[in-house]
Amino acid sequence: MKYKGKYEKLGLAEYIKFGIEIEANNVKTKNGLYAGDSAKFIKSINWHMAGKYEESLVGHGGAELVSPVLHDSEETYKNIEAICEQIKKFPKDKKKEVEADKECGLHIHFDADCLAKHPEKMRVFRTICAEGEEILYKMSNKENNPTRKGAINKDYRGTNIIAALWRNGVAAPTSKKVLRDINNGTLKVSYKKWGKLRTVASKFKLDERRYVGINLTNIGNPNKNTIEFRMSNGTLNPEVIKQNIFLYASIITTAVNIVERPEKYDKAYKSFLRHSITEEEKVHAFLDLIMDSDEDKQIYFKRWESVKDAKVFAKNYKKGFAKTFKRQDVKKIADRVSGSRVREAFYKIKEFVKSKDERREKSEYARQ
Repeated sequence: MKYKGKYEKLGLAEYIKFGIEIEANNVKTKNGLYAGDSAKFIKSINWHMAGKYEESLVGHGGAELVSPVLHDSEETYKNIEAICEQIKKFPKDKKKEVEADKECGLHIHFDADCLAKHPEKMRVFRTICAEGEEILYKMSNKENNPTRKGAINKDYRGTNIIAALWRNGVAAPTSKKVLRDINNGTLKVSYKKWGKLRTVASKFKLDERRYVGINLTNIGNPNKNTIEFRMSNGTLNPEVIKQNIFLYASIITTAVNIVERPEKYDKAYKSFLRHSITEEEKVHAFLDLIMDSDEDKQIYFKRWESVKDAKVFAKNYKKGFAKTFKRQDVKKIADRVSGSRVREAFYKIKEFVKSKDERREKSEYARQ
């Protein structure tokens, strides 16, 4: 596999099949994108307009187009570009451009068959994603474009219908929970169906488990056996979309190869799993594991480097991310604060506690 721009094939494995959902705001749909010749064009390349429930995350004045099953071909990448251009033609407010703003996401689904039928491959895939989840968030968008705040603003809390109705964190991290499940031997690859309740919940998108960075709730579903990557920001840039397809496909392919060809990947895999390394070292280990070309690695390293200190990622350890590398926060605080300041603060706190205790004792004595 090698990243190539424009319409060139990426050399993805034959088992890699995917689909994408493109969201945008300020789109005129009625008598616009979803009508007349535009609708005919969209249908002619087998894409379709999302229904009202699918558009709930885009907001008023938004639109979403969904692809058919796609393969690594020139036609696929030409159609992605054509769809992006088609959406741009229909601004609802003509004074503004159509844009994939902070309310929008780019969702990329992959056929899960290559992993779902092999528990060990699925376990390796989940391990890679959990270990690298934090840095994956930081390299899932173009340079200088950090993850939208709403995507990771809340921890993943499990299924909660009330939370689903008031959703805040539509691509929340789960690596802390995933690694704990793997270590405890309780990792689930998919979930039991709920019968009629699941049908209703699915229609209204009330299953909170699907609103995470990597959604596995469809695995085992005969109609939609997919893994969905949800952490990318919305975009109408076909090159960014193609780069994300390559990034996520590389992770899936690596999980398959680690199990099928351990002698080739064992050293890089063990290196990636180390925790006594800095975040930058973890990034290099991640890219060395999933990619061969230094040119390819640079695309995603630059993405990470441009946003690694963005405000949205502050206090990531509280957002469901696993601690898989050395945090620099404590060291930075120590570098900024002198020992004398720390001691001074300690004695002030000690005196405050002492005086509080004395006041309480006097109060108790007075009541007696």
